[in-house]
Amino acid sequence: MLQRSIRFITAIFLGMVSAAASGWDHPGHMTSAAIAFIDIKQARPDLIEKLGLLFLAHPDPAPFWVAAGEARGEERTRRMFLECARWPDDSKFTNNDRLSWHTARWPLLAEDAPPEAKKAVAARNGRPIGQGIEGMALNFAMLRNHEATPMELAWSLCWVMHILGDIHQPWHVTELYSAEFPTGNAAASLSYVDDPLTDTTIPLHILWDSNYLRTPSLEAVDKAAAEFRKNNPRSSYPELQSHPIDSPNFFRQWTKESHQVAVDWAADIESVRDLESSQDADTLVKNMVNFILNGVSPVAEAPEVPDEYWKKLKHTSQRRLTLAGYRIADLVIAAADDIEAQREFIGY
Repeated sequence: MLQRSIRFITAIFLGMVSAAASGWDHPGHMTSAAIAFIDIKQARPDLIEKLGLLFLAHPDPAPFWVAAGEARGEERTRRMFLECARWPDDSKFTNNDRLSWHTARWPLLAEDAPPEAKKAVAARNGRPIGQGIEGMALNFAMLRNHEATPMELAWSLCWVMHILGDIHQPWHVTELYSAEFPTGNAAASLSYVDDPLTDTTIPLHILWDSNYLRTPSLEAVDKAAAEFRKNNPRSSYPELQSHPIDSPNFFRQWTKESHQVAVDWAADIESVRDLESSQDADTLVKNMVNFILNGVSPVAEAPEVPDEYWKKLKHTSQRRLTLAGYRIADLVIAAADDIEAQREFIGY
């Protein structure tokens, strides 16, 4: 029962943004999309109008009309493009949701991990938890398919943009197993720390999701996108050359990049677990839902985040979010090129 509850908590945390943070799921995803839009506009300005028309065919159009507001022309398309990156989170727990696509969690075994944890990890035969990689592959295949309908293309574009953003966050691709977390740390959603910005206790997963981008306004997103592009030009990313589109297992490699951050240092931080050995599963679930809905943490006090860790987290988040933006642009352009080539080949 307890293990089932922990799996439920993992699903809830990875499927909702708590009242305490809005992070990579909103301003982070929007910032990556803003970076991608600039690249697409520069490299393929002919795609902008086509993207604008595509969003009108989306199966869940209401969020896009809301995001566009009173904007017209290119700005209207840009706002819809930013919404596209966050739409999978905005449609949580609806028929449009695919919860398992948000993660691909590779195991991280601590030295004190019990034999049962090591056995469970071995039984997966090298497969991560979650279908983020499969979801990316499926939707990118649809996005580059000249026979796909506009509705299918719009759906797939949003999922490609969103999953790609998620897999660039280390705790969307990592599950820690240790003596404290013999069944896994639920992608760091069971590990509580003190938020450096609000002085409240939050899960380590949400600290990474939110990093220091806490405002999803267009002004804040545009400012972050400009700063990130200036600080992190394409030329500063050897990953763009070592794991390009259509290289062997490139989606898998992109998740491994993020996972390596957790292996190298992101998991090396003191935290407090919200679960005591005497706590029953029903209480655990109730406490976590209270945190999600009301922002009331089940942990009263948690260790402060060391200054050096916080500094590295902010720098790494900026780097990973920017890289995600460049890769979104590359995928969109590659998909458009594939469709155009196929249509030219068959004569329509």
